[in-house]
Amino acid sequence: TFTKRGRLGFRRYTSKQGHGEPNPSWIPVGNEVTRRIAAKIDGVAGGTWGELFNIPLTAHFLGGAAIGDSPERGVIDPYQRVYGYPTMAVMDGAAVSANLGVNPSLSITAQAERAASLWPNKGEADQRPAQGEPYRRLEPIAPKNPAVPDQAFGALRWKPADSVDSAG
Repeated sequence: TFTKRGRLGFRRYTSKQGHGEPNPSWIPVGNEVTRRIAAKIDGVAGGTWGELFNIPLTAHFLGGAAIGDSPERGVIDPYQRVYGYPTMAVMDGAAVSANLGVNPSLSITAQAERAASLWPNKGEADQRPAQGEPYRRLEPIAPKNPAVPDQAFGALRWKPADSVDSAG
């Protein structure tokens, strides 16, 4: 995400294509589901003007705090700590590295949940490597005093992560 001067001289937020495949401007499965739901509720399926011009859109500002392996290559480390300020974290759309072309709410939430699950409980040692050290895959840390009781429907339940080698 960056600002660009428009025809009338005003600055506006925009983004550009990152690495890899182009961002989708529409997703066929999502389009079909929207049509089915509209038919069930006697509604009208709609899209965005971006679909007419094959332009991917999102209403979320993304990027700006790139994840990098060093301060020269990013604003935050792989654990979403701000370089030079290891007790400050970025846990919003700024940490998403590219326009996904679709609503990024779940991606933003997943990244924030992952980062929060690696913060130590108060008074415990931090298992995350110091900034500048190589990335290590870590197990999440269970909270000592969760806000939601263990017996509640919405209680935190750990699902073990699948084994992944360092290449991803």
